[in-house]
Amino acid sequence: MFRYVHYEVTCAILAVCATVVSAGVVFGVKGAPEAPRGVAHAVAFGLLLLVCAAGFGVLSVSRLKWFGESRDFDRATPLKETDAVPPTQGEQYRNCVNVYLFVFMVACALGGGLLWERGLALSPLFLASVWLARGWWVARWERCHGLLLWTGRARARLPEGDQHLYSSVR
Repeated sequence: MFRYVHYEVTCAILAVCATVVSAGVVFGVKGAPEAPRGVAHAVAFGLLLLVCAAGFGVLSVSRLKWFGESRDFDRATPLKETDAVPPTQGEQYRNCVNVYLFVFMVACALGGGLLWERGLALSPLFLASVWLARGWWVARWERCHGLLLWTGRARARLPEGDQHLYSSVR
């Protein structure tokens, strides 16, 4: 079990690390990608795509019906009712690191960058943008409600359909 915000931020950090690894390898082997119109246009287009990805991340945790996840947050179960115990500080961060996700992102970015287009080595940055936006929105939800949102496998019985738990800030 881990805090929802910590998981989103940790996934974003893993995506940035995957970008650094894959871009270092791809650009070292094939050289940096060239922009036909110049670097300024390429950077502006990349930033536009990152903003659009962040917007998608915010929409995915909004209150939109059939799309947003915020309604599930409102139906979260208190930790006290399930007798679940939050992990200790160090254990909480260790549980957030998803090594398989990191390996998958590096493999996809390397494969795309080496076999198809060099610019695909930067593709994990879009996922990092989505995860950071989701983490920001959930942190905002926690601050507005005065609660901490937990997710993951709890060693407790949960009512059917409940995926998230919450605890007070204390």
